[in-house]
Amino acid sequence: MSLSKILFSLAKSPIGDLIIGFAFGKASNILPVNKVLENDFVIAFWHPKPFWEKHILVVPKKQIKSFIDVSDIDKDYIFAMFSAVREIIQKLGWEKEGYSTLINGGERQEVHQLHMHLFKGPEL
Repeated sequence: MSLSKILFSLAKSPIGDLIIGFAFGKASNILPVNKVLENDFVIAFWHPKPFWEKHILVVPKKQIKSFIDVSDIDKDYIFAMFSAVREIIQKLGWEKEGYSTLINGGERQEVHQLHMHLFKGPEL
């Protein structure tokens, strides 16, 4: 099992809640992921355990547990997530072929860090 898959499994565990915000906010430069885009506000990378043929995660570099926890002070991070999705779609040429975005919440959210799934192709 690759290091990124091990860390993804750890992120879904109770200890993951303690380290996830730090990892994305302060240590994104050393995360063992295949990055698609990174800036001061977000990191986007190919999902280590994809659910679709092409599956990218877009994560803010601030600990925000879920969509319901977003506040007005998070607006730069939320805007950056949507801007990153737009940039990735254009970079990969997905606007012509079609794509989907998804934000899970509640019991459907396995990792307690706000993130957006950007994907296309058949479900795996």
